[in-house]
Amino acid sequence: MDRRTARLLNGALALCCLVLVLAAVYPVTTAESHSTQPVDERFTVPEVDDYRATGAIVADGETALKFEGAVTADGGRYLFIDEGAVRTEQFQASPGAPVYSRLVVEDVGSTDRRREQIQRDTDRKLIRESRTEGDVTFIIKENASDLRTDVSGAASVVVRSLYVVGYQRDIDPSQEATVYKPENGWYEGREPYHITGVTGQVRTVSDTTGVRSAEVRWDQTGSAGTYAELALVRLTGDAPTTYDISVEFKSGEPTVRRPAWVTAVKAGSEDR
Repeated sequence: MDRRTARLLNGALALCCLVLVLAAVYPVTTAESHSTQPVDERFTVPEVDDYRATGAIVADGETALKFEGAVTADGGRYLFIDEGAVRTEQFQASPGAPVYSRLVVEDVGSTDRRREQIQRDTDRKLIRESRTEGDVTFIIKENASDLRTDVSGAASVVVRSLYVVGYQRDIDPSQEATVYKPENGWYEGREPYHITGVTGQVRTVSDTTGVRSAEVRWDQTGSAGTYAELALVRLTGDAPTTYDISVEFKSGEPTVRRPAWVTAVKAGSEDR
């Protein structure tokens, strides 16, 4: 083998080694999260007159947000939100009617601040305050136009949490729905992150962006734009974080019953 051929072979070998090293450090491609889609192509809350909705965001087995809501075309509205240390239940008999809220707070240290916030708001009236072991409960009457907006807002928080990953679109004509399946990969955000272990799917109403149901799980490692960073983050921290996102919308006339505590308040002397 002459000297020139040897140099060429050594150069090719060095290049191959460099490619292997870079492949071990840098991802080959990055995926596009759903948040990068045009606004009119992102998942949304369905636009229907009446529906019942439930949803939750769970991180490593801990519930960050859980909600249940119902809206009728021209009647009652109901919303329950569980944020762990704070639980809020609201009822409105019809659009324009007073909204009754029951706020249960586990952090008794924030009681004074919350009471002051309620009393400063001229649209809200503190009807009752009670204390049990570890909890403080506020019953509030509020002048509001339509609780429908709050129900849709709670649902939107869960739907938007689906934007973190990207999806493969699959039309299912037999179900009159479009199915989206989450994808593993490297993603760019305010900081790069890595998604693995994806399962589940998102189903939208026919060929629209309105979500009918979603049951999606993924493992997320933040601050990881390279394999080296991924290994370091997982070695020195608790990464990855496992997220479980679920939401379901059922259209049709739901039944919205007045909670017993609302009936008790309306019958009480404070609200006569």
